Amino acid sequence: MANDSFVKKMMSLSPHIEMIIRRLYWFNIKWLSRYSRKSKKPASKSYEEVDYDAMAEFLKSEGVQEGRLLLIHSSFGPFKGRGKTASQIIDFFLDMVGDGGTLAMPAMPKFKNTADKKNYLDADFSSQVYTYDVRKSKIKTGVLPLMLHNREGSVRSLHPINTMVAYGRLANEIMRDNLSGYSPLACGENSSWKKCLDNDALIIGMGLDLTHSLTSIHIAEDIKCSEWPIKNWYLEKKFKIVDGDNVICKVLKERAPKWGALHFAERTLCKDLISAGLLKSKRINGINVEIISLKELYLFLDRRNYNGYPYFWT
Repeated sequence: MANDSFVKKMMSLSPHIEMIIRRLYWFNIKWLSRYSRKSKKPASKSYEEVDYDAMAEFLKSEGVQEGRLLLIHSSFGPFKGRGKTASQIIDFFLDMVGDGGTLAMPAMPKFKNTADKKNYLDADFSSQVYTYDVRKSKIKTGVLPLMLHNREGSVRSLHPINTMVAYGRLANEIMRDNLSGYSPLACGENSSWKKCLDNDALIIGMGLDLTHSLTSIHIAEDIKCSEWPIKNWYLEKKFKIVDGDNVICKVLKERAPKWGALHFAERTLCKDLISAGLLKSKRINGINVEIISLKELYLFLDRRNYNGYPYFWT
C-alpha cells in the first residue's frame, strides 16, 4: 500500500474507508504499477548524525534492559551514513541487552519464482515449488537481518514462511522444532514467533512503519487456527528446504494473499494500539522509532479477534 501520509490519515478514519482504498489500489494495481515507475522521485536524504544516546534513553524507558529479547523490524536506509554502520547498530542493541540478551529479526527469503506484485492476488501457488536454503537464500527484509545472519553464532529458522534470524542466549531455543508437526504454521505453536511471545519479547521498529511490518499479529491467528472465525484463511504451498546436506520437502499452509491485501485494517490497528497506550513512538533525528510489548500485543488481539479483528469485510 502507498505510504503517503494523507492516504494513511484517510484510512485511519474508519476501517471501511481503508477497505475501499485497498480495493481501489489492488484492483488497479497493473495500471498503478506502470504509473508509479514513471513518476517515481528520489527520496530526500539527511546527513545529520543519529543521536543514539537519545534512542537508547527512549528504549530503556520502555523496558529495554540487560537480558531482554528484542524482536527488531528495521529499514537501514534512514540510518545509512549517519554515524553507525549496520553492524554497529547491531552492536548498539547487543550492548543494551548484554550477554544474557537476544536479538531476533525477520529474515524472510527471496524466492526466484515469487509472483509479481501485479499478479499477487491471482497467482497459482499450487503449481510452484519454492526452494529455501537456510544458509544461502537471500534475505529480503533488510540489511540489518542480513548482517545478523552473517554473524558467527547466529541461527536462522528452518521455516521458509516468516523466517527469522536470532543471535544470543535464546537463539537456539527460539528456533528449535519450528518445522515439527503436520504442516506447521509460520506463527503457530512451535514457531520462532510464538517462542518470542513465550519469552516476553519487546518489538522494536526503526526507520519504518512498525504496524505495516508487524508479523507478530499472525501469532493470534495461527495458534488458534482451528477456531479462527474466517473461513478459507490458508492456502497450501510446496517447499524444498535445504539445510546443508539435509533436504526437506514439505507442504505448508500460509494466509491467503487476499486477506492481507483486501481485508487488513492496518491503520485502524495502529490507531487502536496507540489509543490503548501499547504502541509507543518517538521521532529521533527524523527517524521513527517504535516499541511495543509482544505479550501486550497478543493479549490485545486475543480479546478482539473473535470476529476476525483486525480484518474487515470478510
